[in-house]
Amino acid sequence: MTTHTSAEHPPSFVQTLLTRWRYIKFGLVGASGTVVNLAVLYVCQEFLLASIASGEQRLYASLAIAILLATVNNFAWNRLWTWRDRQAEFHGSLATQFVRYGLASWLGTSVQYILTLWLAQHVHYLLGNVLAIVLASVINYFANDWWTFKGNPREVSDDERTQRYQSITLGLLVLAVLVYLFDLGGENIPRNGDELVYTHIAFKTWLQTQATGAWLPLASELDHMRNTKPPLLFWQAMVVPWLGLEWKLLWLRVPSLLYTLANTALVVWAARALATDWLRHKAEPAPFPKVLNANTLGLMAGLIFLGCFSTYRYGRPYLTSAIETFWMNLPFWWLLCQVLRARHHTKSGVTPDTTFQPAHSLFIVAGISWGMVALYKSFVLIAPLAATLFLSLCWLNHRAWWAWFVRVASSTAFALGLFALWFVVDPDPMGVWREFVVGENWGKVSAGGPSYLHTAFVGGFSIWVQALGLLQNGAMLGPLVMGVAIWGLFQMRPAWRARLNGVVQPQAVLWMYVLLLSVFFMVPSQRSARYLIPLMPVMSVLCALWLWRLPQWAQRTAMGLGTMFSLLGLGFLGLFLWAGWRIDLYPLWGRLGLLLILALQVLALLRLFGTLLSRASATPLQASWIWLFGLVLSLFAWFGMLSAPLHTAANTYTPEVVAQVQGAKLATPSNFNGDFERWRFLIPGVGRITPYMDHEPNEDADIAQRLKNFDAVVVHRYWNEAPPDCAKANCQILAQRIGLRGRHPAGEINLKNLQTPERVMFWREYLLVKKP
Repeated sequence: MTTHTSAEHPPSFVQTLLTRWRYIKFGLVGASGTVVNLAVLYVCQEFLLASIASGEQRLYASLAIAILLATVNNFAWNRLWTWRDRQAEFHGSLATQFVRYGLASWLGTSVQYILTLWLAQHVHYLLGNVLAIVLASVINYFANDWWTFKGNPREVSDDERTQRYQSITLGLLVLAVLVYLFDLGGENIPRNGDELVYTHIAFKTWLQTQATGAWLPLASELDHMRNTKPPLLFWQAMVVPWLGLEWKLLWLRVPSLLYTLANTALVVWAARALATDWLRHKAEPAPFPKVLNANTLGLMAGLIFLGCFSTYRYGRPYLTSAIETFWMNLPFWWLLCQVLRARHHTKSGVTPDTTFQPAHSLFIVAGISWGMVALYKSFVLIAPLAATLFLSLCWLNHRAWWAWFVRVASSTAFALGLFALWFVVDPDPMGVWREFVVGENWGKVSAGGPSYLHTAFVGGFSIWVQALGLLQNGAMLGPLVMGVAIWGLFQMRPAWRARLNGVVQPQAVLWMYVLLLSVFFMVPSQRSARYLIPLMPVMSVLCALWLWRLPQWAQRTAMGLGTMFSLLGLGFLGLFLWAGWRIDLYPLWGRLGLLLILALQVLALLRLFGTLLSRASATPLQASWIWLFGLVLSLFAWFGMLSAPLHTAANTYTPEVVAQVQGAKLATPSNFNGDFERWRFLIPGVGRITPYMDHEPNEDADIAQRLKNFDAVVVHRYWNEAPPDCAKANCQILAQRIGLRGRHPAGEINLKNLQTPERVMFWREYLLVKKP
């Protein structure tokens, strides 16, 4: 009789799946708990507790018993099957472990309850419940995996830590994408006021197209705000009504979000590819810990990019930042791909400086990309991009410098040719020259203080302020970005020495891109951190890979500053929550959800402060960076939830109100350029909108005077002020809503006014019409 060994009978596909994916076991146990819950509920309700006369009281008791037994069932099977391999290493009591399991289950149940109530306002309640159950089950699983069935203490193997880091970063990246999708069409998402200027130009040009059929020249009612950007940006918005979609901020912003997600995908790919290259060629030590595999580092780079406040603020609105970032960076990602491919075909992992030859596709991609940059943002950007590509190619293979010059020049000429089409097809080319070339572009160089040198070294547009642009763009993650950038400056000398010895490192392309463009954007007089936004994807890749080479004191300093910045952000959002709570802005489900997020944020802060105050080794620091990324994303999510009630149907003008002011001449308060354009989204179909400043006289007599010239008037009042007196103003309040305030007068935000934060943060907005 033959004895069959396990080697002769490898585990089945199902056994392998259950062993590798613990979550599947967890799901099967959860399904059994659902069966137990339903069975016990039925038996108790119909038989065991039938003596309880009150059906409502009987249901309460039956449900309590059913939940308790289902929890015991799930705990037992998860302990004996799902996390069986960890029981020998757990040093706590069975009761302690059960209490942990109950608390973890409570967290998942709370998330399911809150999400179901919120989603029911947007989709069918059954679909909302299913989505909530899926997300809650994931949270419940990780809470048990990281806490309930974790040893006390327990040594975790490197393989398990590797898998855990990868799962956590993947989950956080998915959460980040959902945060970016949340409330995308909201009026008050973080953005720059120029978004409304652009929407105004796009809408007026669309009206012109409807009347004359001409997509050029661009149209605007704002002074000197017609050719502020090339036409491709506005044509992109005009596609919305051309496709038959409603003129909404949501549809205008979708392309920006798609570009942001494309940038994120390229960031993830680049970090993963570089990490894989390091692991493949072991001629130099990898700059990252071995428990962080290539997948984890790629996902971490994506988290850093989406965790930068500049990405959240400018990567969703109808602006050019996400679009220009994609097209500016694409040729350099393409070049990096060519370099990594060349290294892959060399045994030593060193790309010889005499043999590197990029494919011709690099220069085709460069020409098309730079043309898109010129037609979306500015032709001036072609110069630094072309120079950076040329120098990068010379760094890789200096002997072929003339060939690189000719090919880069050809790509530049092609891109400028694409941009020149604007002058060819625009009926007013001199207007383009005067407003865009001279006013919008040359104006940024010549504008400033007494002299160029004075502006360069003194004031808010100085090069010293610009040097902190990466810190400003990163916000909570800014200290991390700046720390890696400073470390990179100190590595310039070793990199140059290596280059002289013929060693060409692929990451050098990214460092050169950051350095050269940073220097270029210090040239204009109007310096701004916004100019450095296209560098953030590249810096995110470098941060994910090189963070671990920083000394522990540098890591702790960057993490400490990031934690303090997060605490300041949490304080601001807490003030927002307090103001909204005082005016009953949030329903019960909203308050529960906001408080739950607040509790998780406090937990994350305690974890981070605990690491910083202790003499943590490298392993706790690695985990703490993940905690910081999660905290930053939770702040973004919290702001979205705090402002979301302002965009619900209860706080918008009803269809009946909108119908009454169709085609009306409307006067609205407007505190900066284009702000009045928001009412075209709030009141679709309204006629001409005329702005006036909020600080202009706005008493009842002034309202009556405005109503003589306009069909309707929008009026703002502080929260504690009385509404307009329609008896004196000869008006009728057609509707009212809550609006978020912005651009406060100097000195208004102080400790005294913050005692009534609703006055500082919210308006009462009234839509008035003439008294019938």
